[in-house]
Amino acid sequence: MQYVASLLRREPLSSHETATYVDQTGVGRAVFDMFRQAHLSRLYGVTITGGSEVTRDGDGWHVAKLDLVSRLQALLHSKELAVEPTLEDAPALLKELQDFRVKFSTAGNPIFGAREGAHDDIVLATALAIFGATQPEPATSINIRWAM
Repeated sequence: MQYVASLLRREPLSSHETATYVDQTGVGRAVFDMFRQAHLSRLYGVTITGGSEVTRDGDGWHVAKLDLVSRLQALLHSKELAVEPTLEDAPALLKELQDFRVKFSTAGNPIFGAREGAHDDIVLATALAIFGATQPEPATSINIRWAM
């Protein structure tokens, strides 16, 4: 958290109205609270749900995982989003994208996530950044950095 907060306080991010979207699902709530204690401006918590709606709740959102994944897939397929191969975490993101799957519950509901034994943290961080950039109050610029 301290690393991300320090990035947000440095140029070029500090001179922009940069918004930060943090996954506050489950144990992520404690992480969101640590970001809040750092007094970051334009901080939003996102609770990822299994539903189909996007709702605003105070300083946060409830967002269906289907919505997050759909936005990411649409931008990748339209080539509006590309992974810069020289980024340090590009190979990890590409691997996570390859391992990301949809399964269906016995009720027919989609369940998104990495295949068993794999990770999807960077995929979800990217999806959260895309979600934030497409909200009525988007950040003026999108800079995605992963602290791993």
